Amino acid sequence: MNTDNLTQWTNLRFDYYWAGRTLLFTNQAQMGVLMLGYAIEAHFKHLISSDRTIALKHSFGHDFSRAFSVLRNAGYLQDVHVSSDFLEFIEDNFDRRYPSQTSRTIKRANSKGRPVSMAPDVIIPYDDFILQLDTSLTNVFGTPEASVLMRGIQVISCGGGHFFFHCNYAAIARLDTGLNLCEQNLELLKQRQPEIYQINFDEYQSRRKLLENREELLNSSRTSMRIIPHGGFEAALKAAASFVYLGKIVRLNDGTEIHVAEY
Repeated sequence: MNTDNLTQWTNLRFDYYWAGRTLLFTNQAQMGVLMLGYAIEAHFKHLISSDRTIALKHSFGHDFSRAFSVLRNAGYLQDVHVSSDFLEFIEDNFDRRYPSQTSRTIKRANSKGRPVSMAPDVIIPYDDFILQLDTSLTNVFGTPEASVLMRGIQVISCGGGHFFFHCNYAAIARLDTGLNLCEQNLELLKQRQPEIYQINFDEYQSRRKLLENREELLNSSRTSMRIIPHGGFEAALKAAASFVYLGKIVRLNDGTEIHVAEY
């Protein structure tokens, strides 16, 4: 994949992700989750666009489970862990883009014994899944220029930049990796465009100072909404794999039906 195409795809993945987090933390949860769904789809399609064999053999629409399965079977995303429940949850909420789709999605979900619902803390498994995908894609393409996490560090001093890291346990856990990617990217810039290296290096040093207080990054004083993951920090890094559909009806061995209320 050429550099321009790689940059365009990475920017798209980042923009959807940043927009989704910003919307969710400004009390627009449904639209935020929709943007997060687009971010996940963009990660899948970035890989698909780079592999003509997959692109020519398969058509996905907006089928998240199928896209993930095909990519795994093709050897990609082996390091990404997500539950089938979460893939279904993503798709159900993504399919609520228009009123007619909302009605159809609710009927489909109800027929499978689950309500279509969400709470702000679903950001925890979304973050875990998206940053797993981002790490995997960065490794596949072998360049820091493929990293959404690096983009998040680059916008930390911009208006709204704090929304990228606020309550983002998956990003905080990968922050040192992100800083290393930034430094690798500076080395690439030094080779390709030495005339703008120094200004970019100086900006990076300024951003590093903003990243030193990780507690402030994780719980930004500029945002009133706080989300604490069930099970603490470690659980947040397994949230996509351990996710159980909110409100899902589970039948026990004795025939009793219970509602699973949380992941």
